[in-house]
Amino acid sequence: MKDVIVIGAGPSGSFAAYRLARAGFSVDLLEEHREVGKPVECTGLVSQRVLQYVRTRSIAGTVRGANIFFPNGKSIHIEKDDPTIVLFRDSFDKDVAAMAIGAGSGIRINARALSVTEHDDHVTVRYRENGNIREEDAMIVVGADGINSVVRRDVYRLRQRHVVSTLQYDMASTMDDEDSVSVYLGSKYTHGFFGWAVPGGDIVRVGTGSYRASARPYMENLSHRFGDNRVLGITGAGIPIRMAERLNTKRTVLVGDAGGIVKPLSGGGIYTGIFSSDVAARYVIEDLENGNTGTALKKYDREIRATIGRELKKDSMVQSIYSRISDRSFNRIYGMISNEKIIDVINRSGDIDYPSTVIIKVLLRNPGILYSMWK
Repeated sequence: MKDVIVIGAGPSGSFAAYRLARAGFSVDLLEEHREVGKPVECTGLVSQRVLQYVRTRSIAGTVRGANIFFPNGKSIHIEKDDPTIVLFRDSFDKDVAAMAIGAGSGIRINARALSVTEHDDHVTVRYRENGNIREEDAMIVVGADGINSVVRRDVYRLRQRHVVSTLQYDMASTMDDEDSVSVYLGSKYTHGFFGWAVPGGDIVRVGTGSYRASARPYMENLSHRFGDNRVLGITGAGIPIRMAERLNTKRTVLVGDAGGIVKPLSGGGIYTGIFSSDVAARYVIEDLENGNTGTALKKYDREIRATIGRELKKDSMVQSIYSRISDRSFNRIYGMISNEKIIDVINRSGDIDYPSTVIIKVLLRNPGILYSMWK
């Protein structure tokens, strides 16, 4: 019997496996696909905080600013001193998995979890590996298996009710401003979320998200801005934007997308996922060292809600309002924030991992923005 089985070899799962194996526990890491990092389902924009956790050479470049386009065609430019990292996401995932293997974790590729059953004294994972059905027991299971988590389904009986559908094209095109991402607001390019374009030399990652609706019609509109017949690759995924009601049982924990530990305003989940895995690993280690009573795992849920969870809760409230803003209201908001003082506040306080800080400061400067959202 293994000490821990981690289901899902994305950054969240691999980092949890790394921390647990480094602590001396026997760990198996299950990855459903034939290759770690594939398919790529993420733009790969992260803050410098991620590099404090992961050793990686998968940096494609950096951006320092964002051009935000409103429905009326006008835009504002914001810029930070600290660069935002653009990752080669598939390579990044491999780097984190390599850390786990280097620390002593086992890994099973093409091993898709089929069911997870929690017993009084262990957890049984049933999975298909290279076409063969297998079962393996562990003292604890870490669910890092994404939006369609088998752990969440079988053990927690919880559904993802708040999901953003995303679609992204890699396009053979360029951007006028290679040092900034572009963000597109309004009903032409999104339903309740936003569209984006991330520079990458001769390739631009163009995508959009749609809340409770298909992203496809909006993606067609957005991609035309970058030329026709230039699509090199297509990816898409659902993103959970609300945290699960529970993040632990006696013998399991949920991390990353499986637990809905994702930024509701941007859909970003790399930093939040690794953060949650770091916290989870600490309490899994404590639980295993103290006889696997499950008591320590309760601390994981409490700490997540008291730390990153506070930010995600604030962002969820903002997102619920944002998703209903009309084009007309967006254009009014443009008129209120397109001045040097407000943009300076955004530049000084903006943080892609903790956006509520700048939102609160902007609203305090101009509370009329709230009124404009509903007009």
